[in-house]
Amino acid sequence: MKYIFGLVSVVCHFVWGNQVNPTQQSQIEICQKPLIAEISKAERLIDRTAKEAEKARLNFYIGRCAFAQNESEGSIPYFERGQENAEKALESEPEDVSALFWWGANRGVLADIKRNLSALKAIKDIEEKLIVIRSKNPDFAFSGADRVLGKIYHKAPGFISIGSTSKAEECLKRAFEKFPKFPGNVITLAEFYEEEGKTEEAKKLILPLLASHQIQKGDYGSFNVEKWEWEKLANQLVQKWGDKK
Repeated sequence: MKYIFGLVSVVCHFVWGNQVNPTQQSQIEICQKPLIAEISKAERLIDRTAKEAEKARLNFYIGRCAFAQNESEGSIPYFERGQENAEKALESEPEDVSALFWWGANRGVLADIKRNLSALKAIKDIEEKLIVIRSKNPDFAFSGADRVLGKIYHKAPGFISIGSTSKAEECLKRAFEKFPKFPGNVITLAEFYEEEGKTEEAKKLILPLLASHQIQKGDYGSFNVEKWEWEKLANQLVQKWGDKK
C-alpha cells in the first residue's frame, strides 16, 4: 500500500517535509503572489465552467508553491479548493476537459498528502477522467492525458490491473510524437527511459532540450508556470549521469 500512496503523486513531482523556515515562506509567497492575482481575473469570466476550471488550475499551482517548499500542510487548502472548483465546473459541463484535467491534478496530490485508504480509488478515478479527456480532445494540455496516463501506468503495480510498462511507453511516446517540443513530454519520456535502464535514449532527449534553451524560449501558455520545474528536473537527470562517470 505504501507504493500505491507514492504513485498518486505522478501528477506532481514534488516531495514533502514537515517544517518551513522563513526563507521557504518567502519563496512560497513570491511564487504564489502572481497566481493569486490571476484568481481575481478568473472571477470576472462570464462562463461559469471556464471560470471554475481556471480557478481549479490556479489553485493547483498556488498549492504547489507551498508543496515545493516542503510545506504540505499549507498546500492542502489550495488543492481542496481547486478540486471544489473543478467539481463546480463539472456540474455544468460533466465532460469539460479542462475541469476534468485539473480535478485529477488536485485530487491526486491531495490523496498522496493525506495518504488515506481512498488513494487506490483516486488512481482509478483519475485514470477514468484522463481517458475521457483523451477521447474528447487528445491534444489538450499538449497531450496531457497521455502524458499523465503514461506516468500512472509506469508507476502503478500490475496487481491492481492498472500498471503496464508497455502501455506507459505507448502513451508517453504518443504524447512526445504529437508535441515533441513541449518540455513536459520530453522530460517525462526521458524519465521513463532512465528508470527502465535506457540511459542513452534518455540522453538523446534531455541533452538537446537543454542545449536548445527550448524551455525558456518557448511559449507554453498556461504551462509556462512550470518552466522552472522542467529546468530543475532536466538538470537533475544530467547531474545523475555525471555521477555515473
